[in-house]
Amino acid sequence: MEAKVTSNSVTESAVINAPLSSIWPLLRLTEFEKFYTGIIKTEIVPSSGETDKKTIRWTFDEGYTLDVQEEEYSNIKHSMSFNIVKCEPWGLSYTSVLSVIRLYYISSGSDQGKTFVQWSGHYSSDASAEVVLDGHVKRREALVDLARAVEK
Repeated sequence: MEAKVTSNSVTESAVINAPLSSIWPLLRLTEFEKFYTGIIKTEIVPSSGETDKKTIRWTFDEGYTLDVQEEEYSNIKHSMSFNIVKCEPWGLSYTSVLSVIRLYYISSGSDQGKTFVQWSGHYSSDASAEVVLDGHVKRREALVDLARAVEK
């Protein structure tokens, strides 16, 4: 029996023992390879002329590629978002997903000087429960990778 979808949004978060200033530069689509261990190659896809957005292709060690497009990158809000526009060789089993990453400087308490990182995903209504669950897992793995890359 297939699992029932109860929400098409996922959110994972972590407190990372590093200043926001050391994490923020890694959150450009062309820089994810520097922390996300599954990505083995990053390249800019030649424009088809259909959009003015730059498409970035991530090649993963498991043999697939994702083409992603940045929707927002705010140095003021320390927030960025991107869409997955293509997956090869399998294609996407859902219409869309918008990923949003936000960083917050922790200004007081025992975690002062560290960074709170929140990574959410908002899937189209045709995403299965398995896709949404995988979204949780992938974001948790990425947050562990991000912490490992910046915590010295």
